[in-house]
Amino acid sequence: MNDSQTNLNGLHLDCTIYGESNEFPTVIMDAGYGDYSKAWKSIYPELSKLTQVILYDRAGLGKSERSSNPRTSLFMVEELRELLKSKKVLPPYILVGHSYGGVNMRLFNNLYPQEVAGLVLIDSTPEDYAERFLPTMSEEFKVAYKKQFTREGNFHEFMESLKQLHKSNRVSGTPTIVLSAGKKDHYSKESQALWNRMQEEILRFTTNGQFLIAENSAHYIQNDEPKLVINIILRYIKSLSNTNRSKNRKMINEKNLIDVLFESWSINTSSKWSPENPAKGQCGVTSLIVQDFLGGEIVKTLMPKGWHFYNKINGIRYDYTSSQFDKGVHYSDIPSNRAEAFQDTNLEQYLTLKKNMLSYQINR
Repeated sequence: MNDSQTNLNGLHLDCTIYGESNEFPTVIMDAGYGDYSKAWKSIYPELSKLTQVILYDRAGLGKSERSSNPRTSLFMVEELRELLKSKKVLPPYILVGHSYGGVNMRLFNNLYPQEVAGLVLIDSTPEDYAERFLPTMSEEFKVAYKKQFTREGNFHEFMESLKQLHKSNRVSGTPTIVLSAGKKDHYSKESQALWNRMQEEILRFTTNGQFLIAENSAHYIQNDEPKLVINIILRYIKSLSNTNRSKNRKMINEKNLIDVLFESWSINTSSKWSPENPAKGQCGVTSLIVQDFLGGEIVKTLMPKGWHFYNKINGIRYDYTSSQFDKGVHYSDIPSNRAEAFQDTNLEQYLTLKKNMLSYQINR
C-alpha cells in the first residue's frame, strides 16, 4: 500500500495505491457527491488482489485540500489526471464511478478515450437527471435533493457538470458496465422503473455495453451487495488485457502536431479563425490540447491584445499558434495553468478541437 498526499500546483490530493501493477489495467475509483475514498472500503481489498487500485479524495473532501478551481466535472477530471501523472500511474485505466463519480468517469472517457480500457458505472447520475427524473419526484424530495449541495460545489456547479457531460458525449467502443440500484429509497414503482430505464440508456454511448440491476440494493450498491460488485468488476478486469489500445493508430507527436492542428482548427474552435489565418485566436484552446497529447506545462506571454498561451515540454518551448501574429513574439514564459487557458476559450471549442484531433488518431 502506498499512502500519500500529492502536491499539484499547490493542491494537495490524498491518494492511496493498493495492489501491484501487472498485466491488467489499473482501477481508478471515484466516489459520489460529497463522498470520498471510504465509499469503497467494502470492495477495494478484493480488487487489489488482482490488480492495482487507486483510491483518492477529490479536492475539499476527506484528507484532500480545497481547490481554487470550479467544482465541476471538467476540473475534477483534470485534477485526477494530474494526480495520476504525478504518481506515474500509466494508462489504460478501468474507471469506476459511483453516483456523481460516474459523471466524472464518463467525462474522463469522453475526453481521453485513448487512456481508458473500460468503464464501470455504479448507480451513476444520468446527464438528463434534472430534466427527466427530478420533476417526477415530490416537492419534498426536490427540496432535500437541492439542499445537499454544500460539501463540494453548489447545485449550479453540479448542473454545469451534467451539461459538460452532455456536450462531450460521443459513441465510443469503450467496454462499459452499468449497474443500477433496484431498490432505491423513497422511490415509487414508477420512479424506480424510470431510474432503471435512464441507467440503461447510458449504454447508448458505447458499442460494447452491459446493463445489470442490483435488485436488493439502494444507492450504495457497493455496500448493500459488495460481493455482487466485486464479482462483476473482477470478471470485467480479467476480460480486459493491458494492451496498448493505440497501437493501430497514427500517434500525434511534436513533429506532426502542427499539421494535425491546421487540419483541426476551424470557426468552431475559435471565432477569430479564417482560412487566411487559421491559428488566430486559437492559443488558449491549443495550449490545452497540446498538454493533453504531449504533457508539459502551459505558459503565457502578455501581448498588446491580451495573454498569449503556449507550452513548454521538458524545458523546450512549443508555440503552435505563433503564426497568427504579424510580428515575432518576445516570450516571457510566465507559468500558467489550465484554468487560465480555459478563460481564453470555452468548453464547446475545446471539445470540438479535441474530437477533431482524436478523429485524426483513430481514422488515419
